[in-house]
Amino acid sequence: MKTGHLVPGCKMEDMIEKERLVNQYLEQGNKDAAIKLLFDFVLACAKQGRFEAAEAMRSRIFEIDSMALDEIIRSGEIIEEEKRQAIDSEHRRIWAKLYDSLSVEEANALYFAFKKAAYQAGEIIFKQGEWKPRLYFIDGGQAKIVYFQDDTEVYLKPVRTGQFSGEEAFFSPSICTTTMIAQSRIAAYYLDSDILGVWKTTSPVLESKLQSFVSGAEKISDLLKAKEKDRRRQRRITLGGRAEALLMDSSNNPAVRPFSMDLADISRGGACFVVGIRKRETAALLLGKRLWISYLHPLMGSSQSINQSGTVVGVHFHPFEDCTVNVKFDVPLPRELEVQLEKLSLQALQDVDI
Repeated sequence: MKTGHLVPGCKMEDMIEKERLVNQYLEQGNKDAAIKLLFDFVLACAKQGRFEAAEAMRSRIFEIDSMALDEIIRSGEIIEEEKRQAIDSEHRRIWAKLYDSLSVEEANALYFAFKKAAYQAGEIIFKQGEWKPRLYFIDGGQAKIVYFQDDTEVYLKPVRTGQFSGEEAFFSPSICTTTMIAQSRIAAYYLDSDILGVWKTTSPVLESKLQSFVSGAEKISDLLKAKEKDRRRQRRITLGGRAEALLMDSSNNPAVRPFSMDLADISRGGACFVVGIRKRETAALLLGKRLWISYLHPLMGSSQSINQSGTVVGVHFHPFEDCTVNVKFDVPLPRELEVQLEKLSLQALQDVDI
């Protein structure tokens, strides 16, 4: 966006002086001079990014002479062009698909309705159960979408650079059904839903175009339904033993040093582990992380070891105890392995009964 010192004629004191001169010209019956002065003022303010002042002076031209069509049209074109050039180039590159679907006027209306925000890692951007009808566009960094169920934080999906969030609460009057937490430093633009009312008169097609753009993304409501179905469908097999885990970065490169976890239960789609973490803040950092997991039951041969990549989708913190971590596997376990694990679990239960 353009910044810097204002050119002469665009400061507040100059605005007052220009208005005095305009009134003076009008009293003298010199309408043309008043319009030229206002037109030059529009140009000066637009060049410096003072678009509200430029729009106000353009409206003043219309008030003085609604037939001064040349000045009215040209001043409008100048304002729109200066707005277009003022759009941050990196932001426009990230959201090229959206901006390319809009007219110049619509693109300007969208960009200048945005508010900028920055968030630090661990900061809550919006919270489940609160009223915050905003649409967020991530220009840098990564966040995670989670929801809370029976005091357990459940991971839904990541939100990365070039992705958006908050669309369901933004377009329909509803509270947030999920929580969005920054996982790194976030640079974002957001819209408040109040702007939709403004656009109905100034840019009547913009809302539908924006809604069309976001409609291609996976809906949060669908993710929540899928989570519930998945939870009901997967059979959990109670099974113990030690597993080794490696954290993976965004490129799926594993860390050098592994850490240990105790298996609590497992299904074809994922597993629950007990991890020796006693601080809630530390435990929460695992949510959304990618892991490479290696597990071998004591009664299984080395060729039957489980080596799986997955995402931490749930972290349940227990005060004064170790926390439990739920991992969703990228690829389900083979059905025959599931059968074998069930046999081992049943055998362990029988041994306990004996």
